[in-house]
Amino acid sequence: MPISMPRNILLVLLAATLAAAPVCQAAGTPINQESPKPAVSAPAALETGTASQAKADDDGYAETAPAPVADPLYRWNKFWFGFNHLFFSGFMRPLAKGYAIVVPRFVRTGLTNAYQNFIFPIRFVNALLQLNFTKAQREFGRFMINSTIGVGGLMDVAKADPNLQPGNEDFGQTLGSWGIGDGFYIVWPFLGPSSARDTVGLAGDAVANPLFWIFGPWAVYGDDNPWYLSYIVKAGDVFNNLPTTLETYDSVTKPAVDPYSAIKDAYIQYRRNAVSQ
Repeated sequence: MPISMPRNILLVLLAATLAAAPVCQAAGTPINQESPKPAVSAPAALETGTASQAKADDDGYAETAPAPVADPLYRWNKFWFGFNHLFFSGFMRPLAKGYAIVVPRFVRTGLTNAYQNFIFPIRFVNALLQLNFTKAQREFGRFMINSTIGVGGLMDVAKADPNLQPGNEDFGQTLGSWGIGDGFYIVWPFLGPSSARDTVGLAGDAVANPLFWIFGPWAVYGDDNPWYLSYIVKAGDVFNNLPTTLETYDSVTKPAVDPYSAIKDAYIQYRRNAVSQ
């Protein structure tokens, strides 16, 4: 019996939301509030500025810093940043530590490799959309090698070749490669930091994810369609990587005076570097 239209719409939205693993990073600068600046004396600042201007004049051009990303939803973002911090660093951290003790690292790495190999269409399709056929060829080669010699992707055999290093193409990067800017900054519950562009990109990644087509909101199996299995698989991958994700999160937030801004800046810089590569 076909699934009703409202249920289809709900499941499509959920699939888009869960399409990308949450990277534990979220932050931002509130509206009408300046980011903390390092304490620099006026003479030193003037000297530095003069030297920089002189260098720019000698080179024949003046370097301009990347435009900051707007944070019009600061209160929303700040609230969900705090919520995510308590959820992952408070509630989930003990579970992640226990999981890391019970499950050896090589097993966790194998599971991650297998899942990344399984969702290779996301990277392959986006490489094609970026008209980067070198990346597309590399992704296809990695998939073929790891699926066979790597025992279904459990071992990343392909990375032994310098020309077959792992990629991370997604639809947000594809939009960026076609000149679409970051848009405004936003923090999503459980998913963490994002931008207007990357949020739209989640929908594209969801459509390219094989899980969406195997367990998507279609009445393929009639009333017994196990549509929920796609979310279980995705959640399992997120939890499997949580010990490593929390280590990265701590390396950014613990030394920071303002963890919110530190995470925001780290995320924006990471995404801009990914688009430029």
